[in-house]
Amino acid sequence: MGEDKLRKLRHLGVVRGARNLIPASPQAEKQKWLSEPAIRSDYRGEDGQNVALDLLLPGGNLVETDLGSCFVLDHVYPISYLHGDNTLEELSSYTLEIAATFCRDERLAQLRVEDLLFLDTETTGLMGAGTIAFMVGAAYFDVDASGHKAFIVRQYFLRDHADESAMLTMLSELITRRAGLVTFNGRSFDLPLLDNRYLMNRLDGLGVDLLERPHIDLLPPSRRLWRRRLGSCSLSSLEQNLLGLQRSHEDVPGWAIPGLYMDYLRSGDAHQLLRVFYHNRIDMLSMVTLAGRVIQQFSQPDMGDNPLDLLSLAIWQQGIGLTAEAEDNYRLVTGQDPELEVYHQALSLLSFLLKRNGRREEAVQFWKQIAVTSLDDVTAHVELAKHYEWQDKDLETARYWTSMALDLVQKWPVGYDAAVTEQLEHRLARVDRKLAMRMKD
Repeated sequence: MGEDKLRKLRHLGVVRGARNLIPASPQAEKQKWLSEPAIRSDYRGEDGQNVALDLLLPGGNLVETDLGSCFVLDHVYPISYLHGDNTLEELSSYTLEIAATFCRDERLAQLRVEDLLFLDTETTGLMGAGTIAFMVGAAYFDVDASGHKAFIVRQYFLRDHADESAMLTMLSELITRRAGLVTFNGRSFDLPLLDNRYLMNRLDGLGVDLLERPHIDLLPPSRRLWRRRLGSCSLSSLEQNLLGLQRSHEDVPGWAIPGLYMDYLRSGDAHQLLRVFYHNRIDMLSMVTLAGRVIQQFSQPDMGDNPLDLLSLAIWQQGIGLTAEAEDNYRLVTGQDPELEVYHQALSLLSFLLKRNGRREEAVQFWKQIAVTSLDDVTAHVELAKHYEWQDKDLETARYWTSMALDLVQKWPVGYDAAVTEQLEHRLARVDRKLAMRMKD
């Protein structure tokens, strides 16, 4: 059904969804609910009927506009709030110039943490023409009612699909007041989805420009830094293995969220939605502490960091042209006592970095360290042979490393790499011919 037709039906009083369902509990029941010491997510009224959203989340407000209504809920956290192992305030101790470097967007260098809006959506399913964001979390640093710096998590929720324009309009007012965005996988999912919904609702003239704004998507840097060690870099995995956070039983797996929303639209029972509000809120808090950890790891690595993380960082830095920083971190890895495979990889990458920068003599010591500890790779042996043959003109040493490599290859399983054997034999023959000619001279 088209968006215009939905609006016409809504104005005629014909709606779908839960926003116009009559609450099961009268005012007396509401007062009883509000007097409870804690919200009970499994609560139903005494008559067994369902409980409406405003009873479960009494701090929320139903905001009415000319385009429809939207349920809005704010949570205010002091910046000293401890989320896992880190406080929300720690992100403010870093400059966004660092983010500008790894995001390759110089506009971020001009921003402060207070200029960022953290965005996270909960949707009706995977990306597609009919997918909508029924909940949008938007969080930012500001001051609270008492004038203290705080982190405000605002959640916009659709009680009915026909109210989407109202929600998007309210959201645009917040987006346009913040210059930069922070998401987790937002570049591929959240931002294109919201951008499309603005277009579908003919609200693209509101100036949100989601796809053009300075943007820190935390998923790519997280993968670059920690996938080698952790494997999975889902937000839940990073929370457990990096941020020191364990979600409570109130959470809900992401795959179940669309189904819970559809259940709500059919029944008007909002009690399971508490889990969705919790899930979305924790996602945004985790983005704050994760952003701090990404910036810290990128800019302030040290010897105490996991060698796999340091190796990943060095590879990333080398890839974006930060060769001095990459060299430092390769050296940090080799200065630890990592597993042999990690040690070899760091030495190899460091030696080739030095070679490409015309520092062959420095690279030689690392090729030697690899060669004397390798059993299944002769790359370092070959580099040493080439160096001594062509750079130092030391044919005896070139022959030594070629012979060492050939002896090692001949111990490999038959046919393991016949081409390597052939190349080494060809190299050895050439060096022997040069030595013979020298003897004649």
